[in-house]
Amino acid sequence: MNRIIKYMMTCTALSLLITFGGCDEQEAALYSDEPKISFTRGDNGYGQQDSVTQSFFLLPSDQLRDTVWVELSLEGTSSTIPRTIKIEQTNVGKVGAAEAGKHYVAFDDPSLKEAMQLPANAVSVKIPVILLLDNSLYNEKVAIEMTVAENENFKPGIEENRNFKVTTTAMAEEPSTWSTWQYYFGEWGSVKMKFIIDYVGFSNFEESPETAYRSYLQSKAIKQLEEYNATHDQPLCEDVDYVHAKGERCPNCVEFPL
Repeated sequence: MNRIIKYMMTCTALSLLITFGGCDEQEAALYSDEPKISFTRGDNGYGQQDSVTQSFFLLPSDQLRDTVWVELSLEGTSSTIPRTIKIEQTNVGKVGAAEAGKHYVAFDDPSLKEAMQLPANAVSVKIPVILLLDNSLYNEKVAIEMTVAENENFKPGIEENRNFKVTTTAMAEEPSTWSTWQYYFGEWGSVKMKFIIDYVGFSNFEESPETAYRSYLQSKAIKQLEEYNATHDQPLCEDVDYVHAKGERCPNCVEFPL
């Protein structure tokens, strides 16, 4: 009887050793210490996804560049020294592609050398995508499709997280939430919206502030428009090419509800 029990225990131990040994080998293959990096992805639709759109139209008219911060995450162990990350544009020369030096600062530009690094002891980093306001953006959207490229420090990480897209434009687009602002600002117009951004100092039309704050913005818009029209030869008008007769207001002149 004792021999049978000892035999069973020996076989069980051997079986466990083989089983866990196999798991260790699989885990070692899956969780290699070889450093890899990829774009961070949020869960359940929250956090950073695979693309972002930036609009110069929503910025003050004199702002000629803007920065979009894109996060990357390390797969593997951290290091006690900074390590350079290599990012490449993948849609160069294609229709609708952004051009380095024209629409954005190239990723290998010397001014970005320190920014394109994973800092010492870090497991994630946000790198800048510096966008430039070119005149072409008033009539079109362009995109930077980018990918993590291999270099001496990192290999590309999880395949589905290796790519990211940044779209930029300066064209006017009616916000999907304008119906919630219509009572305060009236019918949407691109000139009106730009006036609100530049003279009222408000641009986040996607948010839903308290009624009192919306009323304040409405009052400020009315006051600023009165001052603008009083100090310019032509009243503010959606039709920027229309020449008004002295004192004339046309159906396209910008107005705010009283």
